[in-house]
Amino acid sequence: MGKLLQVRVSAATIDPGKVEDAWPILSHLAYPPGNAYAPAQRGVLELVDTLQARVSAGEVPDGVSARIRPGVEALKRLVESLKEALASWQAEKAQMLTEKIEDALDDLEGQAGYK
Repeated sequence: MGKLLQVRVSAATIDPGKVEDAWPILSHLAYPPGNAYAPAQRGVLELVDTLQARVSAGEVPDGVSARIRPGVEALKRLVESLKEALASWQAEKAQMLTEKIEDALDDLEGQAGYK
């Protein structure tokens, strides 16, 4: 790497608009109507961060929060592992972790369903 120019491996959501289509319940929990604090970018990683923040702050209904809290915590660990893999240029591991994150979100979407 150069002194000023740095090469980075990163993960980004190509089409953030599809996140809400893929996980509508989780998106609604993360970004309820009228939420002025929703991030400008609503990608996969932002969804995980926002869910974790809202669950931790008690901003998700208690029954739903109790069901999804373990899954949200597991997702945060997966995201941290992804960041570590990206930082150490482990592209294959990062790819595997992106798939695990999406699978975990699929599972969590089912757990979050209102009952």
